[in-house]
Amino acid sequence: MAVMSSLASGQWAQALVALGLLLLTKLAWDVFFSPLRAIPGPILAKITDAWRAIHTHRGRADLKHLELHRKYGTAVAIGPNCVSISDPSLIRTIYSTRNPWKKSDMYRPNDVLIEGHRLSNLFNSQDEEWHNENIRPIRGLWSMTKVLEYEPLIDETINKFVDKLAQKFVDGKNAGTVCPADEWIGYFAWDVTANFSFGRHYGFIDQEKDVDNLITDSTDGLIYFAPVSQIPWIDNLLDKNPIKRIGPKPTLTGVLYAFKVVAEYQAQLADKKVTAGSVDHTLDKYVQLKETYPDMVNDQQIVNWLMLSILAGGDTSSATMRAIFYYLAKSPAASSKLATELQAASLPTPAPWKSIRDLPYLDAVIRESMRINPGIAMIFERVVPEGGFTLPDGRYIPAGTKIGCNPFVTNRDSGVFGDDADDFNPDRWLQGKNESDEQFEARSRRMKDTVDFVFGGGGRICMGRYLAMLEIKKLIATLYSLFDIQLVDPKHEWKYRDAWFVYQYDMPMIIKRRE
Repeated sequence: MAVMSSLASGQWAQALVALGLLLLTKLAWDVFFSPLRAIPGPILAKITDAWRAIHTHRGRADLKHLELHRKYGTAVAIGPNCVSISDPSLIRTIYSTRNPWKKSDMYRPNDVLIEGHRLSNLFNSQDEEWHNENIRPIRGLWSMTKVLEYEPLIDETINKFVDKLAQKFVDGKNAGTVCPADEWIGYFAWDVTANFSFGRHYGFIDQEKDVDNLITDSTDGLIYFAPVSQIPWIDNLLDKNPIKRIGPKPTLTGVLYAFKVVAEYQAQLADKKVTAGSVDHTLDKYVQLKETYPDMVNDQQIVNWLMLSILAGGDTSSATMRAIFYYLAKSPAASSKLATELQAASLPTPAPWKSIRDLPYLDAVIRESMRINPGIAMIFERVVPEGGFTLPDGRYIPAGTKIGCNPFVTNRDSGVFGDDADDFNPDRWLQGKNESDEQFEARSRRMKDTVDFVFGGGGRICMGRYLAMLEIKKLIATLYSLFDIQLVDPKHEWKYRDAWFVYQYDMPMIIKRRE
């Protein structure tokens, strides 16, 4: 028995040694012989994706990526098979419209699991043919002309929001009450998304709270998704585990809410309490497509389409609006300049699009806020296609490599935005005194092309970008024409977490009526 035990111990020891040698061989290959060996980066990142998952979990992947590019240059290995690119001129190549590069598997953990079945959506699908087929019926509904049909619904939410802010923080006995602006901006962004999507509010503004934990569940889902997306197969052991699910169940709350709303609306149509085509919210427009595309459009397809708004509408818009509030409060000169422009425009409440769409400083403030603190601040991963890709400096990236750009990094490119690219400066979007029309047009076009990447690129660009700009411009123009909004302490620094979407916190503000 002792002899057999000794033999077994020896075999285990040999197995462990062999395993160790295999591991060392793989590590040596990843560092010294990998096809990506010409791409610099942290040693641990070249060995394991756990490195980037850990940094992503910490919530500041945006700053880490920027730090790496400023140390190593335009291409950085952040994983054994993943390269981050900082050159804005490559955005149109990596995110091309023609022959698009396939999305990587990082998006798969965003699938929702219902009764054991995975449901993909238009955001995370890797199948370009499926994506194009399923988005074709609704693409025309998201032009600027069409989204302007939602302006009355946006106005309804803005009026509700202005009245609530005035009641709680501005007028009467509540004058001077500190407003947790980060929370209230979230309430507005989610309620306005519901109103143009379903024709009714979630109830955040009215109830002054996170109704049914919709915001909390969405945030928890993204905090899960962000690090897990860096090692996607782990999702099969966690949220998609067939035995016991582990984690916050990404997107489930939103999907179930959408199914409920669609069912209720279908019942109203059946009972003739409403008539299709009589309202201008997104759900009604999608239901009408059942007649045009009877073989494609069912309730599940409508929910799939609605999820584009539900998944991103509230979070990305609120991130941008929080950035605007914060940076204006940190920049008294910019805040004063915006107020002057808005007062000169003599705007009614809510501010109508036709009166604000061409206000240059309003546009500059919004674009600069999106630039310096984009609502999405992680790499939009793609897969290098067959034949590989050669960088402008001659380095070769083989087919199958995950590659992409982080808007937080490209938005701080000094070649595009100047030496003060790390500073909030809306004036960079205005024509300089000694700048010709042609020079300004070229510079402005390059800046806009770079910053617009926060909405994605190519055929996967966010369809809701025009609607997002509509609601953001209208809210900012309305609030800053009515109110003076400042941090309680001008030196106060907010907190934020980069979890795919950016979540900003701790924005105590005082709101006063303008005199």
